[in-house]
Amino acid sequence: TMTNITEAQRDILRHALGVGRGRTAGWRNHFVTGPGTTDYADCEALVAAGLMTKRSGGPLSGGDPVYRVTDAGQDVLVGRPGHRIPHGATSKP
Repeated sequence: TMTNITEAQRDILRHALGVGRGRTAGWRNHFVTGPGTTDYADCEALVAAGLMTKRSGGPLSGGDPVYRVTDAGQDVLVGRPGHRIPHGATSKP
């Protein structure tokens, strides 16, 4: 897994989880973006690294893909193995 992520990628993980700079507990787990946006390449890189998952969008996302942070992504974000932000966490098999 990729552990050296950019600050922009770290911000995407934080935003997806609803984690503020002073907070460690998140309240959601989703991030919507699509091709042609500034965050799309970073989200795709996070998916390739196993730190996010991607599913097809629908009416609520305006057709754009919906990304979710995996357990591994949460571990990288908080900087310690085994820690999970409980709400909406998913992991790849």
